[in-house]
Amino acid sequence: MGYSGEGTLFTCKYQKESEPNSLYFCRSSGSDCDELIKTEAEDKWRNRGRFSLFDYSTAAVLRVLITELTVEDAGRYQCGTDKDSSTSADLNVQKDLPFEKSISVIGRAGGGVDISCKYPQSHRTPSFSHFQLPL
Repeated sequence: MGYSGEGTLFTCKYQKESEPNSLYFCRSSGSDCDELIKTEAEDKWRNRGRFSLFDYSTAAVLRVLITELTVEDAGRYQCGTDKDSSTSADLNVQKDLPFEKSISVIGRAGGGVDISCKYPQSHRTPSFSHFQLPL
């Protein structure tokens, strides 16, 4: 699960013995899978819009990062190689939490102060959810 404005990280393992020529990440729509990003390069980041992909070839792991999530990004995603069957996972995306205008301050004269605030997700530094896809 992720929140709008944040990012999420998918991790896919593949069979190292198969030595794939290419790795892909796609979004399922019925029986089709719309390719979002693909690479043939090992140990190098590949970027395409909000999608980034990295093949850790020595560990046989593919990582895909989606940034700036929107509610429309919710759905089923697949990743795999040109030689292995793919694995899939469902991504749920929730809207930002409502903005609460409250500040709490606790401290003593001459001491430190802890300040905590709640603010919209869109004002935060992006954080990331992580999905581990099964083999």
